[in-house]
Order: sequence, then C-alpha cells, then structure tokens
Amino acid sequence: MNTEQDSSNACVSHTGHQVALDLQLRRYRNVRRRKVADRLARKEPIEFTGEAGEILRFALIWAPYGGAPAEETFQKFGMAPRRFAEKLWQTVEELGCGRTLTSQFASVYAHPGPG
Repeated sequence: MNTEQDSSNACVSHTGHQVALDLQLRRYRNVRRRKVADRLARKEPIEFTGEAGEILRFALIWAPYGGAPAEETFQKFGMAPRRFAEKLWQTVEELGCGRTLTSQFASVYAHPGPG
C-alpha cells in the first residue's frame, strides 16, 4: 500500500516538474523568437549593391528629414523627386524589402498610383 502511494506521489511530482519545464521552454522560445524578430527588423539593406542599393540608402538617409530635397535627388540620380519616388517603390517591390523598411518609406515617399 505504501508503494502505491509513493508511486502516485512520484507521478504527481514528475507531472508538476514536467509542467514547470514546459513553461520554461515556452518562455525561452518566446524570448528567442522576439530576439530574432528584433534583429531582423533592425537589419539594413547593406547587402544591396549597385543602383538599387544607392537608391535605398539615399532614401533611408533622407527619410527622417521628410525626404530628399529636389536638388539632392537631381544631383545624385538626375531625376525629379516624383521620378525618384517611382524608382524607389519599383526597387522596394523588386527586392521584396521588409515591412519595417517599407513603412519608413511610406511615411515619406508617395507611392505612385496605378498606371
């Protein structure tokens, strides 16, 4: 009789321990997922090269200031701000830029309407 009680206590204890481990594991996974998501959100388009990289970097540099002045856009790319915005959005779509970058651009550079 004593052995039945000991084994049932062991099961309860084991189950309680398992629940605690599962909870710790879930918390750990959530923290890791958040860290990975944060790291990806902070990732800048440094790996983009050529004209696409130049356009993205230029747009990012000027975004906090409400966009690049017309003179800067013309001097750097030889295009008017409206054409630059069109080219920027074309580049964003072609490269599949992330949500964070896209929302930064959307707050400053007008997305051209359909056709």
